[in-house]
Amino acid sequence: AGVAEWAHGIEASGLIEKADAALYQAKRLGRNQVLIADAQIGQPPQRRVLPLTTNRLHNAPVILVVDDDPDIGRLLQLWLTDAGYRVELTQNGFEALQRIAQGGIDVALIDILMPEISGIDVLDNVRQMGSEPAVIMTTAFGSEQIAVNAIRHGADDYLRKPIDRQELLVVIERTLANLRLRRDNAALQRRLDEKRRELEAEIKHAAQIQSEMLPQQMPRLPGYTIAARCIPAREVGGDFYDWHFPAPHLLNLTFGDVMGKGMSAALLMTTTRAVMRSVARETSPEVNMRYAVNALHADLDRTNSFVTLCHLQLNLTAHTLAFVDAGHGLGFIRRHGGQCDRLEPRGAPLGIFSHEPYRQGETVLNPGDALILFSDGLLDPWPALAREPLQINDLLTDGMSATAIVDRLLALPALLGPLTDDLTVVVLARDRSSEEAA
Repeated sequence: AGVAEWAHGIEASGLIEKADAALYQAKRLGRNQVLIADAQIGQPPQRRVLPLTTNRLHNAPVILVVDDDPDIGRLLQLWLTDAGYRVELTQNGFEALQRIAQGGIDVALIDILMPEISGIDVLDNVRQMGSEPAVIMTTAFGSEQIAVNAIRHGADDYLRKPIDRQELLVVIERTLANLRLRRDNAALQRRLDEKRRELEAEIKHAAQIQSEMLPQQMPRLPGYTIAARCIPAREVGGDFYDWHFPAPHLLNLTFGDVMGKGMSAALLMTTTRAVMRSVARETSPEVNMRYAVNALHADLDRTNSFVTLCHLQLNLTAHTLAFVDAGHGLGFIRRHGGQCDRLEPRGAPLGIFSHEPYRQGETVLNPGDALILFSDGLLDPWPALAREPLQINDLLTDGMSATAIVDRLLALPALLGPLTDDLTVVVLARDRSSEEAA
């Protein structure tokens, strides 16, 4: 401790300075002693303080000292002001809460033991207001449990009384450094949240555009029903289906699955769909696929991607179905009565180099038959389909409409497991009644 004797003409601040000088001398002499200030111990240790410009003082951090002992408050104010901080004083918790609610406080130095409302209660109220300001608790007790309790309540740090000036400044600077980091992180998080909202809006718009690019209305096919649905695993995906009429009696149907998920797959899906739209004419699927390979080769090779594709052409007059399967393999024709025929032959996916040209398969759709195509999104909840896709036939019965078959297959993920990949199903069914009309 340091003791100074008052005499006429000495102000309170000067008296504190003399006692402070004696305290420092006691520390230098080994602590555990009390020294009285005299002529030799009359000035505190000299500190080189750079003069503060008005601008620096205006931008200096604001520290709120909350202590019911006015002498301690003034001493802390003296030290902190001398160190270049702006300091405000309050002597009870209610005043402190009112001032903090007004904003602009960077660090609150709060005494734990105060009348009416304790420092811990002030801390709890401050944290309920928000994350700022930083809070340093002060206590006259040396109990570590009090400090631990304060930290648990959200204090940034703590100081034991009697407070050492150098320790005070170190703790304040450390707390301010953490506060600046916390503010920088919060600002970065706000910018990230804003970018995330912008990205979500863009993806939502992209999903809407992609959805509108798929056929919106089922075509009217004499003697046939057709149904299709696509459920992306994310907002956008790489699955697609498309159809158009190159001639009144011909229906070109394309079913594709681009490698990957998300936006990258959606971009390739759009390119593939546009190419198939441009090359699929009255010519056979084999010829159409040859043109598609030439048109897509450069893009797929450059992006190191591939597309599985099934391109089909239905002759509504002869009821013949010609097709080329480019690595898709997840499709079959369910005949009336329960027999199933695979779509053979099969070739490599587009984007995978192969010397073998694509070969065309042909069959006839009889009354009651149904063409069923689905994507690999159905393999995650039902892995056995990868080995034997025809197991789907166990879920189907004669007389089911195209819409009923699509609904049955799309319900599987909810029953078997979560959907982790894009899922698309297309069904083309010939009416059983068309046999009687024929």
